[in-house]
This record gives sequence, C-alpha cells and structure tokens, in this order.
Amino acid sequence: MLTAVAVLSVTTGVFLIASVVLGLLYAREHAANDSQRAGKVKIKKGVRYSADDRIADEKGPVVTLAEGDVLLEAGKVYRAERGGTLLPGTYTALSASDATHTFKLRVGGYVRDFSHGETLVLSDGDEICAVSSNVILR
Repeated sequence: MLTAVAVLSVTTGVFLIASVVLGLLYAREHAANDSQRAGKVKIKKGVRYSADDRIADEKGPVVTLAEGDVLLEAGKVYRAERGGTLLPGTYTALSASDATHTFKLRVGGYVRDFSHGETLVLSDGDEICAVSSNVILR
C-alpha cells in the first residue's frame, strides 16, 4: 500500500513538472509570434474597431480605427455640420497608413500639410477633403 502511494506521488510530480514546462514553452512561443499578429479588434454593427486607441509608439505612427472616428477618403469632400456624420469641433488628424507620417488636407479651401497626431478645429459649415491619402479624424 505504501509503495502504491509513493508511485502515485512520483507520477503526479512528474506530470506536474511536465505541465509547467509545456506551459512555459507555449507562452514563449506565443510571445515570439505576437509581432506577426494583428492587433485586438472589436466588431460593432459590422465595423471593425481597434481595441487599442494609441496614435503612436516607439516605432512611429500607429494606425487604429476607434469607435467615433471619421475616415476621410482621399478626394471626397466632407462638410462639418450639426447632426451630420462629421460634427463641428476639435479633431486629431491621423494618417490612415503606417508608411506616411504627413498628409495634405484641404480645409476651408486651403491645402495644408498635417502630421500624424496634429489637432484640427472644424467650424459649422467647414468643408474638408483629404488630398494626398486617406485620413482618420479622431
């Protein structure tokens, strides 16, 4: 009886050690592949939004689409108006591409260079157009 308990204890100990080693190997492999994974997203009403709303990290601009953001398509004119999709107010202009840090916007008839993360104020009735590439307004 004592021998059976000893064998069972040793077997349980070996199984526990093997489980811990396999768990550590899995965690290390999962961490190594993180750079190849897409960021966490949530889906609301058929639209994918980033769970992380950072606009930059140590590598440069981070392209995210958060709930409430407005995507300006290049060449399409938008008007800021109360009750519309683009409301008057203060926005942070974000590049919709990781490769470009600066972009051109036509606001009120004038084209100006903006950089990722720059603040933009739109009054009621202002027209805005992304000239060089798609832009996200947050």
